[in-house]
Amino acid sequence: MDDRKKSDNHNEDQKKVAVEIIKPLHPIKEKVSGSGGPSPEMLAKAQAAISKMSDDYPGWAIQDVETLEKLIQDATPGVGNGREKMHDAFKLAHDMRGQGGSFGFPLMTRIANSFCRFVEGLKEVDEGALGICMAHVNAMRAILQNNVRGTGGPIGDQIADGLELAVKRYSDKLK
Repeated sequence: MDDRKKSDNHNEDQKKVAVEIIKPLHPIKEKVSGSGGPSPEMLAKAQAAISKMSDDYPGWAIQDVETLEKLIQDATPGVGNGREKMHDAFKLAHDMRGQGGSFGFPLMTRIANSFCRFVEGLKEVDEGALGICMAHVNAMRAILQNNVRGTGGPIGDQIADGLELAVKRYSDKLK
């Protein structure tokens, strides 16, 4: 049989196959009450929960700062675990970055962001890098212990600017 006849037979076989279209159920629809957006009552409940969490934030965030500090202390320069520990530190600081702004602590977000950018760009863990990381941790601790909400004003800017300058100088030194 030549190739054209094989192709024609194959196309005819394909045409004879029945197709059944199955529309999946939407079980999530059944679990959501009402239609449209959230009700004013739902929004009020959510806002109250966020407000309560904002009040509690410094207490539980300080535990994250302590964990971050331990990770940095355990990151041995020039040893494989340094990169591992810094990777874990990055993930934790990344979470802290999001939480700060959500709970009324944008200065915390700014400092955690600086930490993340610094760690993300690290090629090697050395004493200088660990020192800069600890400076970020100490700033985070101070924010939480002093319940510094908002940007921290001029002092908050000085602290964040100083950390960002330290990161820049360290990076420039390695170039």
